[in-house]
Amino acid sequence: MRRLAIVAFLIAVLPPTVYAQEKTPMQAQEDAEKQRHIETEKEYQDAIRRLKASSAPAAPVDPWQSVRPAPATSDTTKK
Repeated sequence: MRRLAIVAFLIAVLPPTVYAQEKTPMQAQEDAEKQRHIETEKEYQDAIRRLKASSAPAAPVDPWQSVRPAPATSDTTKK
């Protein structure tokens, strides 16, 4: 009788502890989503680094260049 009680107790207690160690489908989905987010963020940062490395500093663009008068030369200012 005592063995039967022990066996019944173990059968009742062990399955929930084993199930508690497994991840639920929702937890697995959340972990997969976090992993995708981390990978996406890493790809984004890599792309930003590649853009910064490949782009050479361009000369400044003056959109009003055609509207402004030409700068005065030193010959006309001395006279």
